[in-house]
Amino acid sequence: MKAKKAVIVVRLIEESLDKANSDIEKEIVQELMIDLSVIPWLESVEKITVIEY
Repeated sequence: MKAKKAVIVVRLIEESLDKANSDIEKEIVQELMIDLSVIPWLESVEKITVIEY
């Protein structure tokens, strides 16, 4: 079965430096479960790559 994935690289806001990576990851996942159009801590999207696997 073919499928595609998108890898999105983003720059996080400066305040993210004061938080643990694991906390940021959990918060991003929790927010995406609620609203896919919102990524907390996001400053800008740097790169989007679509891959097939």
